[in-house]
Amino acid sequence: MLSGLATAPYRHRVRLRIQGTAEQIRARLPASVATLTELPPPSPAQAEEPRWFRAELRVERLDWLPPTLAALDLPFVIEQPDELRGLTLALADRLTGSARRSPGPAQSAPSPPDA
Repeated sequence: MLSGLATAPYRHRVRLRIQGTAEQIRARLPASVATLTELPPPSPAQAEEPRWFRAELRVERLDWLPPTLAALDLPFVIEQPDELRGLTLALADRLTGSARRSPGPAQSAPSPPDA
């Protein structure tokens, strides 16, 4: 039943590759939202590295995905749509700009007007 929701028709079809465990990915992308398929390691030498999963989602809006992907704190690749890549880059730029701002003097709240 839950996987049916993840494959329902919506405006955007999203395909991602995410490196981590199924449990780590499911913490932010539950079965009701995404289907997961474990991918084979690219080579036998990489069999001991954390595995990659393909996550597929069908969503009406993309704006909630960039912060969700950031919250995963795992390596990921956006396969589609390109629009999601742009939204993710825009979030990264905003975060970078905020992180580079130096803390100026603390601003105090304005005093209430005398009654």
